[in-house]
Amino acid sequence: MAHEGEGQVRWLSRGVVAVTGTLWALTPLAFLVAGDVGRALVSGILLGGLLVVYARIVVRRIKGAGPGHNRMRIFACFVLIVYGALPFLGSVWIYTPFIVATAGLLLLRFRPAAGVLLAVAVAEFPLSRALQDPSPEAALQNSAGVFVAALVAFWLVRYATSVRELRDVRAALAEAAVDQDRTRMAAELHDLLGQTLASITLKTELALALMDLDRRRAVGEVESAVAIAGEAREQIGDVVAARRSLDVGAELSAAIALIELTGARCDLRVGISEIDEETGDTLGWIVREAATNIVRHSDARHCLIELDTGEGRIHLLVRNDGARREAGRRRGSGLAGLRRRVDRLGGSLHAGPAGDDGFEVRVWLPAVHDQERVVTVDSCPGG
Repeated sequence: MAHEGEGQVRWLSRGVVAVTGTLWALTPLAFLVAGDVGRALVSGILLGGLLVVYARIVVRRIKGAGPGHNRMRIFACFVLIVYGALPFLGSVWIYTPFIVATAGLLLLRFRPAAGVLLAVAVAEFPLSRALQDPSPEAALQNSAGVFVAALVAFWLVRYATSVRELRDVRAALAEAAVDQDRTRMAAELHDLLGQTLASITLKTELALALMDLDRRRAVGEVESAVAIAGEAREQIGDVVAARRSLDVGAELSAAIALIELTGARCDLRVGISEIDEETGDTLGWIVREAATNIVRHSDARHCLIELDTGEGRIHLLVRNDGARREAGRRRGSGLAGLRRRVDRLGGSLHAGPAGDDGFEVRVWLPAVHDQERVVTVDSCPGG
């Protein structure tokens, strides 16, 4: 979960900084259009340095961390660079004070930040009249432009923060959905074993108490305890068998719902309508394990699940992007167990990287003619 959060912060921050950098680059570009290469170079260097600092502020903000103990120094740096360069860079630089207002909104608490925003907008009026256009109308437009631009830049960062928070909630819900079935089974086994062990304990204690008084009755109590243990074993077997027996159609639907709960898009393509019970059970387990791994070990934005048949074989493909390279992470036993299931049916399983940041699971199983189970899943994209 922590690694997934870092990935979300990274790409959200890059998007915000890319948009911001593009807007800031208009100022050096304006100097170049005017033929003033020297000022274009100076403004580019100043804005590039501020953008580096701004990017760090954005990362911390989207991550949900505080502005840091140096926030006043950083804000003062923005003020000095932006307003200090005004006498040299002149009228083209007149719009950049919105950067100061944005930095104030991101670094300061609400009341000081609101005060900075208003102060920057008000100060823009006399500065515009002195350096650009003396008419009150043009100066007022510049003040309003700086005010709106700062708010838009701030809300762009706030929107990215909200997206990260929403994805975190979705990932937590998906993780809970993955663990829900295991918790349910653990509760069933806990109740079953608790009742069984309590009965066996009572029967055994009674047999011990009757050992010297009535050996025949004591033997009967021991036999009764053995019978209870046998019944419990059968009941546990039923619980496990119910868990092991999966419906591939239901698992495909559940996998799509689980993956899309994280915010990813999942496409489903099914080219088969009937499948035998044992093969369907194996494919159901593979779909469940693959969906669980996508949720837990990737930052997927798109997933594809294909199930079709051809040349006497059934083919299953589960592919996703956003696979994380988690150094030192142990490979779980789930994949090894699925491989053993596939081998027993005479099939093959491949799991590994696909493309730059993708991961895929491919399974080929022999088609069986005495089909017993019907799979009814639409082949339209999930979601």
